[in-house]
Amino acid sequence: MEQPSLMQIVEDTLEVPAGTVSPEQKLSELDWDSLANLSFIAAVDSHFNVPLDAEGLARCETVQDLLALVADAQTVM
Repeated sequence: MEQPSLMQIVEDTLEVPAGTVSPEQKLSELDWDSLANLSFIAAVDSHFNVPLDAEGLARCETVQDLLALVADAQTVM
């Protein structure tokens, strides 16, 4: 089974159709909440074996910030 992309994980977390979220979108406009944070952390850990810092996640304002957070976490490992 192929690993999902990070964008797919974001869209799955938000329960929206594929291709409806762009990196520039603000999380506040996408109804991103604490449950989304937990789901995203779990999905990234499960699919990429990358633990995310909850404080870093809390500072994310856009989808691009989420993608950068995961990329940074991957380089630390």
